[in-house]
Order: sequence, then C-alpha cells, then structure tokens
Amino acid sequence: MARMLMTMQLAVMAFWVFGAGEALAQTPKSLAAREKEWQSCELAHYAGPREGRRTYDIDNYLWVVTPEFARRYCMPETMVSPDLKGAEAIAFRMVDGADMDRCRVDDQGRHQCTRQSMARFEIYLSQNLKLPAANPDVRFYENRRDTSDWLFGGNRDRISRSQRYKRGEYSPPLGAIPRYGNSFAHPDGGYWFGLWHAPKGVLPWPVSSLWEVGFRDSVLEGMDMLILDDTLGISFGFEMKHYQAHKIEPGDPGGRYVIAMDKRDLVTINKKGKVIPDDFEHVIYLPHQFAMQMRDMAMKSGASNFLNFIDVFRPR
Repeated sequence: MARMLMTMQLAVMAFWVFGAGEALAQTPKSLAAREKEWQSCELAHYAGPREGRRTYDIDNYLWVVTPEFARRYCMPETMVSPDLKGAEAIAFRMVDGADMDRCRVDDQGRHQCTRQSMARFEIYLSQNLKLPAANPDVRFYENRRDTSDWLFGGNRDRISRSQRYKRGEYSPPLGAIPRYGNSFAHPDGGYWFGLWHAPKGVLPWPVSSLWEVGFRDSVLEGMDMLILDDTLGISFGFEMKHYQAHKIEPGDPGGRYVIAMDKRDLVTINKKGKVIPDDFEHVIYLPHQFAMQMRDMAMKSGASNFLNFIDVFRPR
C-alpha cells in the first residue's frame, strides 16, 4: 500500500514538473501568437484591454463599431454590431462638465450642489458620406469648456464676442470655428444635431440637443471624427412624460435611438412629428444594446441624473 501511494505521488510530481511546465512554456507562445493577430491590421490596431493581453492602454469608452471597422482596426468582437448604421464607429463616455457645476445655499444655510457630467459621443464618419458643412474648410475644431477661465464671471470680452462677431469686429482663432455649425449662429445656425427616440409604432420624439464640441479631419485613414455632447441624464429623466403619454413601460422602452443631423438652419429638436430619415440631413442608427448602456450611464453618472436636478432647482 505504501509503495502504491509513493508511486502515485511520483506520478503527480512528474505531471507538475513536466506536464504543467510544458503548458506554462507554451502559454507565452500562444499569447504572443494572439497578440500578433491583434496587431495584424495594416492601418492601425486597437490597443485597449483584451483577454490575455499583458500590456494595454486603459479604455474608459463604451464602443460600438461596424464589422468592417472591426476588420480594418482589429477591434474586439464584443464591440461589433451590424446594427450600427450611418457611422463607422462610436466611442461613448461620461466626462466632467466643470463649467456647468452650480451650488446654492438655502434659507437654512445648507449647500445644495449639482456636479454635471456630460455625455460625449466621438463619432467616426466615413469621408465617403460627404456630409454638408457650414464651414467645409475646417479640419480641426475644439470647444471643450472645462478650463479654469470659466470661473471668472462677468468676463466682458467673452460676453461681447457674439455681438462683435456679428458686426465684423471679432474673428474666432483657428481651431475655434465649428465645421458643421456657425460661430455664434451667424449668419445662420448651420447644421445642428440631436438625439431622438423612435419607439415602435409611435412617431419619434426629441430627447436632447447634441452640441458640436469637436472635429478631427482624417483621424483615421478615410475617416473624420465628430464630437458631440450634452447633459443627457436630465433629458432622459424628462422622457418619462413620453412613456406615460404613449403607455410605454419605464425601463427598456424598445424602439431605436438615433443621432440626427438637421437640415441647414432648421432646428427640429423641439418639434415633434418628424419622420426618420426623411426630415433630416443624416441619421445615425444606434444599436439597441449600446443605446440602453449609454442611457444607463448617463442616468447614473454624477449629478447629471434627473433626481438631483429636481432636488436642487425645484421651487422653494
């Protein structure tokens, strides 16, 4: 019996020394082969986290990409959806909305504050779309209002820019002119964007405006990046009235969310009864799962959620 136990112990030891050692020796090779495959795309490859990857860039975005985009840039299969239409890829995240943070002190001396979070869409558009633009020569635009200068209230220079621009006395610097919209909505508004929801069997309703805050020409080969954002958490809160009007259960409303580009100088985000896509210049159809995840992130992030908004600004 003792000899049998010793034999079994030796067999187990042999497995760990030779079998497991061989498996461990093979693991780096298999990982190296997978990494080589993940980096095999000629134009560029996704450098974020993947199962088995040892070194990666931190990725705070929620992605959705078309199958073709995934093939071109070696994107993970979990990000792919054939239901994304009108754009090649969208990277979504919640960002700090520093210039919109506000506090007030009530009659009891209690500080009540909102810390806004902006819902940001970074949209990869094929240049083959040839979308119209108010300023088609613009190749770079940046209008993120998250720097400390917004803490200086009553800035006369900034406040007067709109009127001075319309009088021809002020010219925005390079990088401060939007591509699709017009600076200070002059001589017209240019092209505006909005988020719409289209439930099944019901005319679509406007959820929120989406502001053009950035543009990058040729950020990838044959693709531009359009950056839109807004405080969607508040807007999703107000959607409840639409659910009630159409007897739709709260939670997962079904249907589709779309990002729509208005026709020039025709802002429709506050108008109901529009037909998708006929009444718009361009429409981006968001896959259902991606839209529900985006909606959930916007509702839960910071004080951009609807309940905090109501608590702070309801009449006393």
